[in-house]
Amino acid sequence: MRLLALLLAGSAQAQKILDLYLQPVPDALPPAPTIVKRDTLAPCAEVSVSWAAFPAKETAKHVPAKVAYDCLQSVPVDREGDLKQIAELKGMLEFHTTSSYLKQDIKHHHDNPVDLFGGLEKIAQAINNGTYKSDYEVQVSISRLLRSGNDFHLGFRPDILGILRFFKDTQLVSVSKDGLALPEIFVYSDVLGPRNGTNWAASSIKTINGKNVTEYLNNIASQASFHDPDARFNQLFPNPALASIGRVQAGKGDFAQGDYEGEKTVLVFNNGSTTTIQNTAIVASAADFTNVTDGESFFDTFCTGPTETEATEKPETTPTPSLNATSTPKVSALPRPTGGYPSPVIVQSSLALQGYYLNGTGYDDVAILAMPNFGPTLGPGTEEINANVETQKVIRTFLADATSKGKKKLIVDLRGNTGGTIALGFDFFKQLFPTLVPYGASRYRAHEAFEIYSAAIADVADNKTLAEEEPELYLGITGSPFNWENSFKDYYGPYVNNNDTFIAPRRYDWENNLGGYPSGPGFNLTGYLSNSKTSSQPFPAENIVIMTDGSCGSTCAIFAELMREQGQVQFIAVGGRPISAPMQGVGGTKGAQVLQMSTFRKIAIETIQKIAGIASLDVVKAVNQSALGKLAQTEQLLIRSEHTSPENPINGVVNSLDNLRQNDSSETPLEFIYEAADCKLFYTLDALKDVTKLWKQAVDIKWGKGKCVDGSTGDKSSIGVVSNKPFNAQVKGNQTQQFTGVASGLKVSGMTGTMVVAAVMGVALLL
Repeated sequence: MRLLALLLAGSAQAQKILDLYLQPVPDALPPAPTIVKRDTLAPCAEVSVSWAAFPAKETAKHVPAKVAYDCLQSVPVDREGDLKQIAELKGMLEFHTTSSYLKQDIKHHHDNPVDLFGGLEKIAQAINNGTYKSDYEVQVSISRLLRSGNDFHLGFRPDILGILRFFKDTQLVSVSKDGLALPEIFVYSDVLGPRNGTNWAASSIKTINGKNVTEYLNNIASQASFHDPDARFNQLFPNPALASIGRVQAGKGDFAQGDYEGEKTVLVFNNGSTTTIQNTAIVASAADFTNVTDGESFFDTFCTGPTETEATEKPETTPTPSLNATSTPKVSALPRPTGGYPSPVIVQSSLALQGYYLNGTGYDDVAILAMPNFGPTLGPGTEEINANVETQKVIRTFLADATSKGKKKLIVDLRGNTGGTIALGFDFFKQLFPTLVPYGASRYRAHEAFEIYSAAIADVADNKTLAEEEPELYLGITGSPFNWENSFKDYYGPYVNNNDTFIAPRRYDWENNLGGYPSGPGFNLTGYLSNSKTSSQPFPAENIVIMTDGSCGSTCAIFAELMREQGQVQFIAVGGRPISAPMQGVGGTKGAQVLQMSTFRKIAIETIQKIAGIASLDVVKAVNQSALGKLAQTEQLLIRSEHTSPENPINGVVNSLDNLRQNDSSETPLEFIYEAADCKLFYTLDALKDVTKLWKQAVDIKWGKGKCVDGSTGDKSSIGVVSNKPFNAQVKGNQTQQFTGVASGLKVSGMTGTMVVAAVMGVALLL
């Protein structure tokens, strides 16, 4: 343990130097029981009485929003616990890779500079000064601070925010008359629900709560954890791609849920009519208000840690599949998307991937691959035992079938896709471009806890005696090994960038299915190992277009980067704010890996346990007193987390890996690089009812005589301009112009290309 001992000695002198929170929402609220309010009843007691009045089996128990808000505001501040929670959060945030960039004024990413550590310190000072009147205010402040990073790889969900969730029993939708004209906002049921009569016509909304409808919606859209304002705007409305696969909660839109906004919401329509929505709060299905009578008893019931059942439940395990994914998927019955989707040619069993062929003159040579989710699960009708392998087979089967049937063009529909399994993003790219080597460089942030952990792994990996005498212990530490470039120092650095420290950039080694993969056993990337035999490229780049609604992030962003920069494939964005301007195709996080805060605590505990078995007492003591030791001792985050998953006791995440662009010598995280799509469309009513209308409009604007929204083409950051390739040479309005783009003129960086450390973290999913 020489390296670790030396490192601890040095660090002792340098001590001074998080779609995670989507919760189900009801289809419709049941009638509320009639409760006679007593003037002497405390707000939390009123919630308790209302909750008890519902039938026991009712899953959508609710109370008036104002009553719920007053109850939450009566929960007393836990000064000591909150300060400890903040201190532990700071330790977790050391792993977050973009903190130094958030502190800068990058308008296209965040409205104002965000100082995560400074913000937490201000909250701590306000707690000490008695500024906060309730613990609800404290937790809302923490949640909003992290949310202001506009990154769904960053967040912490405290218990108190999950007990009573504010809800509006109304959905909105943004509709353009032709896909090009600026859209108007309607009540969803007015235009897509049952009509009240043959002569009835829906009116668009003029104002909400006295504000211009667009101004109001832009304001509440800021609650969404997306870096692009158009992507945030789209989150307000039902997502047809997600609704079609049964993601009902995501399909309803964020307008229906969010922060407290008062007792009611007033909609004024352009025809002069008015509708008033009584805001409510949904009671968490697992919440038991039996003993809640006031704010203090609320805290004792819901804010003191998980129940015994929550703490001891264990997730089920899945069997290990065959490594060979060259056969066709075994599916006995095809599930089918709903809500305006046609019958698919092929699907993955959880509908994470769907293949279609368009019909009609000018469209019958077009194939569609819709992928609303890179995180497939095993659904009904499949005999496969690994959803990732199943998805890989479905892609391969569909592409082979499409080319054999003479399909010449491909639309990749990524609407609603906020990520999933990292390896699937790389594999999809490799199946479309089999001769290209996917780049995908990324890096961790360098800091004390990560350095000690890395040094411990390096020490053990170099300990041949331990490998011979204690093979189980050796494999327990190095089971997901580092692939060192030259030495630990070369790998770790640290390297200074943007006034922060990082390790050397690293890439996945797809030839090494032990340490090189960000997924578990049973999956080999197309073109490597057991899947080394590949077919020819199915479509040329100019005959592929990617369609997104700005939701694309995480694994989806990794795939989009490979397709854009290496494949030179162009993008169509759908929806967004009602403005004549470009829109980014990737509006979600562009981070390359999300890790649960629970993972850091687990890693710290396991590393210290392993070190204790092979190191001196002095080294073990130093480790326990280090930043890594503090992570292992995390307690308050466990207590105050919203407990939705027994295997994930801390409901918080950070972005652990930056995604870096090939040949970008500045090594700026892609998160902070603006990238406009090549074209934009708005939703029409017909397209919301029948997705093939949207796909056909995309075909027209890319390969026919259709047009894009005015002002949405020719941005200097779009890949068509960067590569000097027109979006559609047939239509003058869709021509791109030559600018000096953000990806042009970059020098080759000195990235080290073979670092493999993601598997050490043991996480394959980007949520």
